[in-house]
Amino acid sequence: MVQILADVHIAEARIENHVLYPDTALMVFNKEQMQILSQHGVDEEEFRKTYRYYLNNLPQMDKLYEIILDTLSVREAKLRSTDTTGALPGRRPMPEGMKESF
Repeated sequence: MVQILADVHIAEARIENHVLYPDTALMVFNKEQMQILSQHGVDEEEFRKTYRYYLNNLPQMDKLYEIILDTLSVREAKLRSTDTTGALPGRRPMPEGMKESF
């Protein structure tokens, strides 16, 4: 579940960053989520059942999201260590003139 939700949150952020219209974003997100579930060998019903379990057991949900945040931090650190452009995948690069002002 950790890897699935980490992948889902990355897809969600990428879509929010690149898709302008909410209806289109939702359509793209639903398609990406199905692909992520398929890659992990999980069907939608199994995912929803497991997610509902965590919604009904909030202490476990908190623990789950602590692990997800750690997972995402590790992934980001790995990307940053190999990234020479200053723009991580899924992010729009900052225009040259603006980099100095931050």
